[in-house]
Amino acid sequence: MNSPEVVVVRLSSPNRRICATVGAMLDIRAVIFDLDGVLADSEGIHILAWEEIAREYRLPEDRLPLHDWIGYPDAEIVKGVVREHGLSVTPEHLLRHKRRIFRRLIAEKLEPIPGSVEALDELEPLPLGLATSSSRSEAELMLRILDIADRFRSVVTSDEVRYSKPEPDSYLLTAELLGIAPRHCVAIEDSSTGVQSARRAGMTVLAVTNSLPAARLTAAHQIFSSTPEAVGWIRKRVNFTAL
Repeated sequence: MNSPEVVVVRLSSPNRRICATVGAMLDIRAVIFDLDGVLADSEGIHILAWEEIAREYRLPEDRLPLHDWIGYPDAEIVKGVVREHGLSVTPEHLLRHKRRIFRRLIAEKLEPIPGSVEALDELEPLPLGLATSSSRSEAELMLRILDIADRFRSVVTSDEVRYSKPEPDSYLLTAELLGIAPRHCVAIEDSSTGVQSARRAGMTVLAVTNSLPAARLTAAHQIFSSTPEAVGWIRKRVNFTAL
């Protein structure tokens, strides 16, 4: 399958750009979702957890690039925090502590991205997968809270791959578990690292501006303002009678 040509279409709003895929007929056989920021409204909760840690360890919040961490696994983030701020704890200790805080907060605060759970119904019986930088324990907890654990034929977390996003490993493994070639998969992402990961895996990538502005997601083939909009775009292009 030839790589699609990508053009940038400017809309009426100067702050929104959509990358339109042209010159290629998509054969969509599976959809792979990111979790944080695409289905679970959890990116802000991650930030709350890091802010709690900043207060506890007396870290200057203006030196913590919280929004730049969106899409990166905590196991990588803690290494930089410990090193750059000279903390007396190990990265492993800080990671366990951050995860304890995050699990407490999501139990109290987690909600779905508006319309995302309902949008999953629109894709039946298309095979669905999940590729997330969250740990297995965090992902399973979020899926239980949102009551969508049974919607996905394969779930890959940071615990199952050697290299997490922006490397392609998580998306490649998810496609392998689904039994679908990457070129027939569409990925939905909310972070620049996630977009890079899915593109490196050879998938068609849709970005949603739930967490970051469109200007930071231009590597995607298409950019939408919400998860339901992205799902609607897919639905129009799937031959459901062939499934």
